[in-house]
Amino acid sequence: MQAIPAERVVRHRYNPRTRQFYKDETIVKIEKEPFTHGAMRHCYRMKKLATPPQSASNHRFHSYGWSRALNYVAKCYLNEDGTIDTSQHGSDSVLTDIILQYEAAHWAEEFNKSDPPKKVDFIRAYALEFVDRPGKPMFAVERFIAGNDSYGVGFLKHNTNSGYVDTEIRRKTPQVFSAHSFYASEGQRLVADIQGVGDLYTDPQVLSIDFRFGDGDLGPRGMALFFKTFRHCDLSD
Repeated sequence: MQAIPAERVVRHRYNPRTRQFYKDETIVKIEKEPFTHGAMRHCYRMKKLATPPQSASNHRFHSYGWSRALNYVAKCYLNEDGTIDTSQHGSDSVLTDIILQYEAAHWAEEFNKSDPPKKVDFIRAYALEFVDRPGKPMFAVERFIAGNDSYGVGFLKHNTNSGYVDTEIRRKTPQVFSAHSFYASEGQRLVADIQGVGDLYTDPQVLSIDFRFGDGDLGPRGMALFFKTFRHCDLSD
C-alpha cells in the first residue's frame, strides 16, 4: 500500500432511525487490482485513515501515517464487459446494499433477544464515492474480517439467497437465524446469504415479499428455496 496514492472520497453513512444517508469526507488508499470477485462485483483491499480523536494533537496522530490505518474491503458493481459500473443504477445498488445490511442487523438484534446459545451480528457498512475519478464510482465498504472461529474455520458461506446450504461444517446457528428472521417478520423478510467468520456476518441478502432489496432479492421464491433445504432442529451450535 505504501506506493499507492491516497484518494479523497465522500463517505455515505446510513442512519436506520431517520432512514437517511449522511455525508462526510475522508482519505483512503485502495489497490488497483481486485483480490477476488464474484459474478456481479469486484473486491479490493483498502485502507482508511481513522478520524483523529479530539484529544490527539494533529502532529502526533498523523505521524503514525498509513502503517496503523485499518484494513477494509471495498466492493463495486461491474458492467457486462467487466468495467466498474459508474451508472446511477450502479450507485443505487451500492446504497441498497448498505440499507439491507442494516436491515439484516435489525433482525440479528431480534434473534439475540431470544437468548440463543450463540448470538449473531453483522459488520456495519457504508458507501464511498470516489469523487475525483471519472464517473464518480461508488463502492460498498466494510472492515476486513480475519482469523478463525472456535472450530478453526475461517471465512465461510453458510447459505445463499437461492437455497444453497453448507453441507460440510453444518452450523445450526446461521440456518436457524435465517428461519427466525422469516417468522419474526411474519413472512415479510428472510435474511439469507449468511457468511463470515464465526457468527460475525457480512454481505447478506435480505429477501422480501415486495422485492425491495435489489437484484439479489428473489422474494417469495427465494424464501421457498431456503425452506426447501432448511431442516428444523434444536439450536445448539
